[in-house]
Amino acid sequence: MNEQIDKESGEEGEYSKRMEESAEDSTTEPDESEREIIMQSARHSALRLFGMNLYSTLVVCVFYLFSWETLASCSLGVALTVYFYYVFDDDDSWDGGGLSWTLLSFAIITPMSSSIGMAFNRREVALKAISVLRADAYNIYSAHANWDWRIPNHTTADPTGRDSRTKFSSLHHSDQVLTTLLDMGQELAQLLTLPCITRARHRVTKQGKHEYSRLTVLNKQAMRSVIALHINTLTLKCEHIKQEGLPANEASRIRQWEHSMLQQINILRHIKTYRTPQALRSFARLFVIILPGFYAPYFAQVARDLRSLPFGLIFTLLTSIALTALFESIRVLEDPFVATTTLDGIDINDELDALLRAELIDARAFFFPYADKLDLKPLIKEESKKFLDTSKHT
Repeated sequence: MNEQIDKESGEEGEYSKRMEESAEDSTTEPDESEREIIMQSARHSALRLFGMNLYSTLVVCVFYLFSWETLASCSLGVALTVYFYYVFDDDDSWDGGGLSWTLLSFAIITPMSSSIGMAFNRREVALKAISVLRADAYNIYSAHANWDWRIPNHTTADPTGRDSRTKFSSLHHSDQVLTTLLDMGQELAQLLTLPCITRARHRVTKQGKHEYSRLTVLNKQAMRSVIALHINTLTLKCEHIKQEGLPANEASRIRQWEHSMLQQINILRHIKTYRTPQALRSFARLFVIILPGFYAPYFAQVARDLRSLPFGLIFTLLTSIALTALFESIRVLEDPFVATTTLDGIDINDELDALLRAELIDARAFFFPYADKLDLKPLIKEESKKFLDTSKHT
């Protein structure tokens, strides 16, 4: 009994050592004292929180919600408001306050609110697909690495279990699977962070069409590499261990994970490629610019009634800013994989490269605590480079 305890303790010590060595890409877990300091620094008074939140809100509005559409809408609204105010200043019979706000509600607010809902739902679907993809990758690696190659709790490099009865190297085999998964995650992240090619300009203008054709070629090449190289490599690795005696039911389960992974990859690609209705977005972009100018007589009448042109102009500016900010909220959610330029985007490089790598390297350290550190610098293998080169000419 004591020997078993010592053996398990030795295994845990060896695993902890390997975990420390493989933690390059992950943050160090703080100890209790550091955790307490972090928790204390996160606590603020209600007044300080109010100031910080208000300042952050203003920064978000200025840098993320104000756009060229905001400038155009405000300029048109202010110019027409000033025009109507001075042109009809001496006309007592003129009344510009009879305009109804129903047009603004049904033509702009309702469609844009629906578009925001659709765009946010696409982001949630993408997050779910990424979660399933990472879980499938982890299960595939653990299935290849943790089959009955070794006696349980054995932590030395001496072959035991099935490893002792075959020339097949379980470590080399599982390292190939791990590298394939990491390559695939990296290339998929590169695919999903390509520039957007679904704007109206990509369908109408000459320069936009040229940009669309170039990026489409890159999109197809990356997708072919992910499927034709990496997914097929995983399939072949499953066949290799079937030749070593892997039961059909376990092989079938691995193939189900591969099928699920490919399904999630296609879901992510479709979210990247196909967006919310282009006609609705073009309609919203046009009307958020011209509609405040259409209501300029109403704003001029407000200024006349209050005998204050500045107040009427403030009302004009608030309306224009509110409409264009709502439109900008739609635009920034259209492509959920651009976290570097928007606040609500998915950090796809972190999800499919850094975090996935850390999870799989930790799993390797657990299953093979005696193994040498895996060199992950040349993530894209020569086979992948050759495939990408040949695909350019097909």
